[in-house]
Amino acid sequence: MPLRKRRLFSFENMTLVFAMISIGLNIIFAIVKIVFSFIISNYFFLISGIFTACLILAKFVCVKGIKENNKKFKTKNLIISIIVLLAGIIYIVYSLRLILYKDYNLYNYPMYMGILISLISFIEVGLAISGLIQVKKYDHFYRDIKIIAFISSLTALVLSMSAILSFTTDIKETKIYVGYFGVVVGGITSLLALLIYFIPRYSIYDREHNVFKIVDKEKSKKYFYDTNILEIPLSQSILFKRYVYRGYLKEDILDGHIEIIGGLFNKLNVFFKILFIIFYPIIFIPHMFLYMLYILRTYNIPKRLEVIMNKNGLEKIENI
Repeated sequence: MPLRKRRLFSFENMTLVFAMISIGLNIIFAIVKIVFSFIISNYFFLISGIFTACLILAKFVCVKGIKENNKKFKTKNLIISIIVLLAGIIYIVYSLRLILYKDYNLYNYPMYMGILISLISFIEVGLAISGLIQVKKYDHFYRDIKIIAFISSLTALVLSMSAILSFTTDIKETKIYVGYFGVVVGGITSLLALLIYFIPRYSIYDREHNVFKIVDKEKSKKYFYDTNILEIPLSQSILFKRYVYRGYLKEDILDGHIEIIGGLFNKLNVFFKILFIIFYPIIFIPHMFLYMLYILRTYNIPKRLEVIMNKNGLEKIENI
């Protein structure tokens, strides 16, 4: 997977710069949490520090993979997915403390602090979602960096929920709500870890160019009876992006590319896109559920294209 040449202020370079800055800052946070856990004898701070360290390590592997021009991609991608999966499990354990330990108390935030934390958290989530949307055309390691940033933003939402409920709800109920929400975030983190591992298997990145040769003219007449231009829909979706294969036939050789047609979000104007980002935390769970179903339905689009072509008298050959 060769990397494209990057401009100074390109999306790739800026992603790398911010990733390295966040790695440096999070190293400090992780050390503070771990040291503080021993000072006050609270192992939950230790768990939180280890969770942060896992995200740091996963992001570091991503940066290393980009700088090494994707050498040993499969190995590094597997390592990243395992680390993120471990982080998800750790966060579930970290959140269960609020449900299982009655003597564990949450910090009571003043109202202005709760509102400020929530505002920052929603902005962080919005930026993380924006990054995920932008990264779809780039290398897998860039996508992994944005997924890790999205996970960090979800944990920020847990903190904002704790801050808001601390001055609006009874402390016992707050602990339960925050605990269960933390378990959900840990579960989502674990699912995203699996996504990191499986995405390269179905992504069209670096696999969009597909060339076929006619091996059965009778079957291929379905597509080329009176035209040399072919367009085949490979997926159907109202909410999410759709895949279409467009090709041109010349002397029994069909040369074409898998193209992406934007989903509902791409069609919205700026105002509705901003509203979507602001209210996304409310619809996050149903949206993620639908997105997971969509991923299962669009698993390995290039392979689906090959199966369709084989059924209609065409055989895949090396790109020319």
